[in-house]
Amino acid sequence: MKQIVSVQVLRGLAALMVVFGHTQHHAFVQSGKLGGSFERVHLLPWGAGVDIFFVISGFIMVYASEKLFGRQGAAIEFLGRRVARIVPLYWIFTTLYVAVVSIGLAGTTKEAAGPTTILASFGFWPAYAPGQSVPLPVLELGWTLNYEMFFYLLFAVFIGLRRERAVMAAAATLGALVVVGLVMQPSAAAPFFWTRPIILEFGFGMGLALLLRTGVLLSGLARSVLLAGGFAILFVDPIDSAHQAMGWTTPNDIARVIGWGLPAALIVAAAVLGRQAGPSPLARLGLLLGDASYVLYLSHPFVIVGTRKAAQAAGLEEPSTLWPIVAVTLVASCVVAVMIHRWIERPVTGFVQGLLVRRGAPTPLTA
Repeated sequence: MKQIVSVQVLRGLAALMVVFGHTQHHAFVQSGKLGGSFERVHLLPWGAGVDIFFVISGFIMVYASEKLFGRQGAAIEFLGRRVARIVPLYWIFTTLYVAVVSIGLAGTTKEAAGPTTILASFGFWPAYAPGQSVPLPVLELGWTLNYEMFFYLLFAVFIGLRRERAVMAAAATLGALVVVGLVMQPSAAAPFFWTRPIILEFGFGMGLALLLRTGVLLSGLARSVLLAGGFAILFVDPIDSAHQAMGWTTPNDIARVIGWGLPAALIVAAAVLGRQAGPSPLARLGLLLGDASYVLYLSHPFVIVGTRKAAQAAGLEEPSTLWPIVAVTLVASCVVAVMIHRWIERPVTGFVQGLLVRRGAPTPLTA
């Protein structure tokens, strides 16, 4: 599969959006504890980086599966590659989080997550954690991985069909699940989680991949209009996330799909539906960050806390230093992500793929 440079760069940008949003939110919380003020930047709804990720994920699954569609054993190979890519690193960081939290809560009256919640988290199964109104794993940002794994399983069901039929069947199933959710209004964690409208964003990405694979290419002007339009809608932020309460959880509803998901699809369309040029020096930096984007997403909460602890130990944490701490945290998060990507993620992923994915391409299905 030929790598699309613009997609990798966009993955890095989406991860940075999430990291910046979490970092400045953490600084805002700390400013209250320090008796100062911290003005957050709401130029974009930073959480929309997740929506960009979901659209890209739907696109990549179709684009990268070109040789698997309509072939015997395709589902097993597809799932083997996805498990090797997603599971080991997520388990590592979930284990680290459980260990850190358990140590931090030792000797206090607060309770750590119970065995059932922890097992559900490792199994990518949606579950209500104590005190939470929405299904969340113990490593809370893992809710996106629960959606990813659900989408992979759904996609694997249809990958044995020819490309167009597989995409249409998967997209129709996503749409049907959303309709069921809207009609039935399930309250149990798994049905509630799997029928949220946000799953339609994977469908947006699949549709874009189908357009590209069928030869649809846009002019530079058209792509610029899509890119500008997508970011303009995010700038307006139709769901007004900037003025919500501090503890507000973004609902994964139709409003999010329209306000963040559709502009995310426009941005991804601008990135993929055109002729790809070779990477410039700046794009190479974006490629590096894009390659490490999964690690960046999983590791940045630990870097945020670590940087704050270091600033406290050095006596540097005060209201006037919070923005410099945010800047240092962003740089540190990127550096740590690249290091983990090179020294842990790549070798571990390669090793697990060697165990799960059989050598040789799958054979076409016979009549």
